[in-house]
Amino acid sequence: MLTLPERLARRVLNVSGLKSRQVATGAGDIHVLDGAGSGGLPPIVVLHGLAAHAVCYAGLLKRFQPHVRRVVAPDMPGHGFSAPLRSGDAPTVLLDAVVETLDKVLDQPAIILGNSMGGLVAIRYALARPHMVRGLALVSPGGAPLPPAQHAAFLDRFRIDSYGQALEFVDDVFAKVPPLMRHPIAHNLRRRFNHPQLRQLLGEISPSVLLTPAELASLHMPVLFVWGREERILPRAHYRFFAQNLPAHAEMAEFTDFGHIGFMEQPTALTERVLDFARRLPAQDVSQRGSTCAAGHDTFRASA
Repeated sequence: MLTLPERLARRVLNVSGLKSRQVATGAGDIHVLDGAGSGGLPPIVVLHGLAAHAVCYAGLLKRFQPHVRRVVAPDMPGHGFSAPLRSGDAPTVLLDAVVETLDKVLDQPAIILGNSMGGLVAIRYALARPHMVRGLALVSPGGAPLPPAQHAAFLDRFRIDSYGQALEFVDDVFAKVPPLMRHPIAHNLRRRFNHPQLRQLLGEISPSVLLTPAELASLHMPVLFVWGREERILPRAHYRFFAQNLPAHAEMAEFTDFGHIGFMEQPTALTERVLDFARRLPAQDVSQRGSTCAAGHDTFRASA
């Protein structure tokens, strides 16, 4: 699903200090962008959304690097430069691969930032490995349940069969779509969402496998929740689900001129907000470094 500009962008990032590495997992080799930081804040892991990959988040990664000890961004199975999904892969494959990858890559607890589908994966990872999460930053996260009819209508948005549907999706995904980029993005988006890998993921999503209020309430680590006022991909019911069920200590932030991929539209503002969150994290309890927990390790399904 990768375009030539995306492949070239990875090479540029590799030269600039974000090195590519392949991590062997039960889901195949997982590609990771991994770079040393020059700051004293905890490492930060960035988890991408559906049909995206780590290179899409380069603007955030490069902005974080001067302030944190390390930046890490994996491509999930079936995305980016990672191994494709295989016939018969368990519905837990995305989380399983992320957990196995981060178990091998991280040497200390990190801030986990997830956008869209990556927000759901970030939450599931925090439930599976709470001792490895200093803080959880959720940017337009997916995973909220909906009534069956609304859930079906939501998934239909990602089944883009015509060029007109692709243009409508582009108009909705941005707060303000760049006029000269509207048609090129729509062309690439239609091709990407019709790829068998994405169709396979969409086919596995059902209302019964998404997040529950109890799961959100059990997040004991610091949480930052960011939502865009121009969000038009995720329904407002998603916002209400998180706002009502995240623990009381969660910080809530709504940005203006910020759509579903606001990390591309306002990378500097988002970076500053996440860094402010990171600077106020409580001191690490070193006695928890060696603890283990696999709770929730088998509950992940793909979600937009």
